Amino acid sequence: MAAFLSLVQLLFIGTLIVPAYTATEVCDWLLNAAESNFTISTSPTAYQANTTYLVTITDNRNASDSTNVTNYLLQAVSPQNASTGEWEVADKENCSGIDTAILNVTQQAANWTSSVSNISSVEIRAYIVFADRSAVFKTVTLSKATETTTLPSSTTPNSVSVVQSSSFFIAVIQLPLLLVTSKLLS
Repeated sequence: MAAFLSLVQLLFIGTLIVPAYTATEVCDWLLNAAESNFTISTSPTAYQANTTYLVTITDNRNASDSTNVTNYLLQAVSPQNASTGEWEVADKENCSGIDTAILNVTQQAANWTSSVSNISSVEIRAYIVFADRSAVFKTVTLSKATETTTLPSSTTPNSVSVVQSSSFFIAVIQLPLLLVTSKLLS
């Protein structure tokens, strides 16, 4: 009987160690997610290759909804709908070829490092999963910053300054000649 009780205790402890969800369940949560109005912020805000971003989820709903949150999920997707970059989190899953960062309820931010490839933008997808296994999502797109080009300044003087300087030169030369001429005439 003692052996039976020990076996039951070990089985009970084993169920506590096994994760509360499987990879299939995580991906299923994403399929039925509804769009929501929470906030995703990134720092920096413009896309650049090989850069680390802080992605933060801010849940603006009332406290009763927020206490039912079990996980936050994050994805980074290229314009070709492929996973891009690397999430710096302990728990990740692959949902239909897209790396999905899994954050527990106490985490609302994660670092993401963009890939070295030259793409035009990245869509960050954030999901909030609730205790009843329903989910909501929001997306934000990071686009490349517009590049500005500056034209080199011209070193050629404009025509007004050339005329002004030549007029001054002529005036300086003519003044002594006028003085000499006036002395000769008097």
